[in-house]
Amino acid sequence: WGMGYGWGNKGYGGWVGAMAMQGLVAYYYDHIRIDNAVELNQCMYNHMGMDVRLRGKCRNGHPECEDCMKTGMSEIYSMHYTMCRKPWLCQATGANGGKKEGGGRGSALNTNNVNVDHCLEMAKEWHSVRTDLETALFELTSDESIHEGSKGDYRRDTFQGHCGGDGDSHYFKLSGSEGTLQRIHELYTQIDLD
Repeated sequence: WGMGYGWGNKGYGGWVGAMAMQGLVAYYYDHIRIDNAVELNQCMYNHMGMDVRLRGKCRNGHPECEDCMKTGMSEIYSMHYTMCRKPWLCQATGANGGKKEGGGRGSALNTNNVNVDHCLEMAKEWHSVRTDLETALFELTSDESIHEGSKGDYRRDTFQGHCGGDGDSHYFKLSGSEGTLQRIHELYTQIDLD
């Protein structure tokens, strides 16, 4: 990849994600493994929880498409948090155009494109994974300071103590002593033979 010419000197660049996996995968299947790709269901893979229709037509060009804003969490294999905002932004407020009154651009979930309740379900999934990490890390270390990262009271049902209010300035980062945080890798190297 190179600035100005993208992947493989083919111009795969110039959009958000072009320097990352989205651009690399597009280049790979268009130029390296030609005619060796299949389109996956966008409601299940790289799920963004957004309205898949634009001006009355399906964004993927198909004549019919399902409503991804109604896809159940158990049916989703991977999530992409761009439209529903990153989970650590602690956003639970929706507004037309994604800008709440008195806030700047991106200060709210854009209700023109997403369903707030569905986005909160997605955020809950991410915060559940973080909670599982905190629980496992506490079981490994007994470090009480881990709990400092989950003292928030904003929308605990969704953010599970990781947020103290709406917006990224209210996010509680993962806590623990330096020694505890250095042991995270141990959680992924243990093999359970049961």
